[in-house]
Amino acid sequence: MKRNNFLFIALVLFSCLTQAGVYKHIDERGNVTYSNIPSSNSKKIDLPPIVVVPSTVSGDIDDRIMKRRENARIEEQREQIQSKISEEENRLNEVKNEYKDGIPDRLGSERNYQRYLNRVERLREEINVREKNLNMLRNEFEKLPGKSN
Repeated sequence: MKRNNFLFIALVLFSCLTQAGVYKHIDERGNVTYSNIPSSNSKKIDLPPIVVVPSTVSGDIDDRIMKRRENARIEEQREQIQSKISEEENRLNEVKNEYKDGIPDRLGSERNYQRYLNRVERLREEINVREKNLNMLRNEFEKLPGKSN
């Protein structure tokens, strides 16, 4: 019985100590000191109560984080493919402008007619390759999940 009384008194005293306030002291130099022990010229500060927010289920948060990361990854892929499509379209237009429907201008270095024909053939092949690349990139873009253009 004495042991229980001693334990009760110890708990009451401990709880009184934990209920101590916060004191603000400003010294002659203007330095502000906060403490839980009162001193001369200190003022007790009434602080608002501590708000305790209950924890959330981490599984839901982990799922949302994974979805956001996946969406960010897909958006990054989308931007990269869109950039490649734009580059490929620009280069294709340059080659088509040079090709001029199979009758490109002869260059000064093409005095030999065969050189001219070889360049025309290279341009035609490059147009075919760039068109295939463009179709492939557009198909990859359309296969990505999410918004489509």
